[in-house]
Amino acid sequence: MCAPLPAMADAAHGIAIQLVQPGREGLELSARLTTDGGPLQQNITWHIRNPDGVSVYSGDEGTADVSLPPGDYVVDASYGATLIERLVSLPAGTRLKVNFVLDAGGLKVEPMVGKIGVPPVASRVRVFSMDGRKLMAVSVKPGEIIRLPEGTYRVESQVSTGNVKAVTDVRVTAGRVSTVKITHRAGLARLAFVGAPNASVRWEVEDQSGKAIATRGGINANVTLLPGTYTARAQVGAELLTATFNIAAGEARDIMLGN
Repeated sequence: MCAPLPAMADAAHGIAIQLVQPGREGLELSARLTTDGGPLQQNITWHIRNPDGVSVYSGDEGTADVSLPPGDYVVDASYGATLIERLVSLPAGTRLKVNFVLDAGGLKVEPMVGKIGVPPVASRVRVFSMDGRKLMAVSVKPGEIIRLPEGTYRVESQVSTGNVKAVTDVRVTAGRVSTVKITHRAGLARLAFVGAPNASVRWEVEDQSGKAIATRGGINANVTLLPGTYTARAQVGAELLTATFNIAAGEARDIMLGN
């Protein structure tokens, strides 16, 4: 059920009514992060539907200026994981300037591995509701700003090449960007094949139980690992090279195999 505007507008949302000649009616839509914040400069995804659910406008822009006949419309504004939906009544002979308050902020997550800092491997951040049931956002770029409604979230940081994962709870405040450094108790194995530079190499890392932790291709490969003992295998054509090694938290270790 969406809240109606402007007759019963939320006090936070801004409404301005401009009288126009018949046939020049329309909506001018904009948004801000907080009640006392300035207009957003970043693009917002706007969708406008008539009461039958038929889309009459869709676009990505900071401000949407749309000519429409008088009537009732459902306006959706999406900003990252923030979505608001309002029913707007457009009277005859008017243009409505509607400024929505998103109550949204930003979250920047930086995965850290001891003294190594941000590991030189791909990583993934997933943001969940506090009950863990709703996935709010996914980011695969360390330090990327994730846009979220104000609230508290469960953040899961996972390094994609390895067995490293950490979870923490974070509070997002509207109008602000919260930076969270998530420290993983892990080490970095730098795998390197010492041989022909154009060789086709396939790496596989297993833990002590024989479970495959990571598979990578290329002369060199970086793998983040929980502290423990591992076996690295390099398949080079018909030849299989192996090495068993230990990794400690915060350690960056070079594992070199060659023929």
